[in-house]
Amino acid sequence: MTRLLGLHKASDWTWVVRRPPAAQILEYLVNKWLDYETKYSGIGEPFASRNEPALTEGLAAYLDAEYQAGAQPFDGEFFAELNHYDLLPDGKRSIIGRSDIEWRLSGAPNFIIEFKVIGGGRPAKAYITDGMIRFVDGRYAPKAAEGAMWAFFRPNSTETVTDIEAIIDEHVAHLRCQPENGMHRISPSVLAPNIASFDSVHERVHPAISIRLAHIFVSISDKSMLLPNPIK
Repeated sequence: MTRLLGLHKASDWTWVVRRPPAAQILEYLVNKWLDYETKYSGIGEPFASRNEPALTEGLAAYLDAEYQAGAQPFDGEFFAELNHYDLLPDGKRSIIGRSDIEWRLSGAPNFIIEFKVIGGGRPAKAYITDGMIRFVDGRYAPKAAEGAMWAFFRPNSTETVTDIEAIIDEHVAHLRCQPENGMHRISPSVLAPNIASFDSVHERVHPAISIRLAHIFVSISDKSMLLPNPIK
């Protein structure tokens, strides 16, 4: 009998079985973001002035501290700013992307959350052109069926969730959006109904498999506020 067929406590299959639902990963991430900002906002540079790597790497450090303290309620670990590569004909590497935060568990596809700051010179269109498209073209999570996009809106942003929705609507073909029940922005979210505004489903070129993305919107101010619905 092989190790996998034996299915004892240390078997690789037990790691696959312990993969938490996407909703649990994302709800934990949102709650930890709110805890993190509450604890550290007002210390040093204002959160609304920090750039995207500072926000995601700080959050990842806080997540790791919680993991090391045994406070994370599920298996796997979060990582920030991981490079993704293509191998060139001469054996050198080409960096094709850098994922903001990934959750990894041995034996399960990586769950990637891509963050975008909007406002202060950072346009809403980057959420699509430098965010969603990286999942669609297979640079991010080619073996994963699920992922997430997360927007931070700075207080001075003149663009809102509605602008992101409009850009998605204009580029459904380029984004390879697959409608469900007649909607390509699928609401309520299937992946994270309590925190995501909507999902989108994208067909991808083989060998990458189709992927469902949850879309999460957070307004940064003196105290972060989750934006579950479009700002009117």
